Amino acid sequence: MCSACQMSEYTLSPLERHPMARTRKHEATSREQPATDSRALILDAAAGLFSTFGYAGTGLRQIADEVGIRPASVYHHFESKERILEEILRTGLTQTLQCTRGAVEVLPPEANPRDRVEAAIAGHLRGIHENLTYTSTNLRFHGQMPPDVGKRLRPLRENYSDYWRTLLDSARRHGWLHPDLDVSMLRALILGGLNRTVVWFDRGKGPIEPLIRTSILAFSGIWTKERSQNLERKPPTRSRKQRT
Repeated sequence: MCSACQMSEYTLSPLERHPMARTRKHEATSREQPATDSRALILDAAAGLFSTFGYAGTGLRQIADEVGIRPASVYHHFESKERILEEILRTGLTQTLQCTRGAVEVLPPEANPRDRVEAAIAGHLRGIHENLTYTSTNLRFHGQMPPDVGKRLRPLRENYSDYWRTLLDSARRHGWLHPDLDVSMLRALILGGLNRTVVWFDRGKGPIEPLIRTSILAFSGIWTKERSQNLERKPPTRSRKQRT
């Protein structure tokens, strides 16, 4: 499992799990942080603000105030608000891809196509909800993204889409998917449905496992064969979150 998905849900209180709760600590803590951490603090604060108020509704002064630095200091690390947004979106996309791939890669060699797709569903959900301030900025305010940012991030988005296409195409070739399914539509339905959970699922009110089980069951009708019996998936190692 990727390091982005290894932070235990029990290391934070329910209040601290809220996207804005952690960013509100920045002003109090940033003065104690070395200069090398300022870039990370700016990104964390901006991600929380963008997630709450949107890209258009957040200014550089708000970001600076959240971190506890002067607005001019932000430009020492980023040339514009657009570059901050790009870095946040790139981080969120990368972490989600890493978590999804990681969930599939830990499966044993005998795992079948259904096992791999269902593991990818679990990995995707963990990725977007355990890095919520970054991923929700991407998923909730995609329409506010400046065109240049979207263009620069397109290869990364296409890489992730291709990964899912490969998983589903393999399942279809081996006879695991219902023959009447359109794989492109199925991929869009899976990712669209999973991504939408950032709007209504509150991680602070309970663990993510019921959401994962429900999501997997919701797509159980696409399969022509049963999943592997007694397939042992390696549990994720729990540790403090490390930036990737």
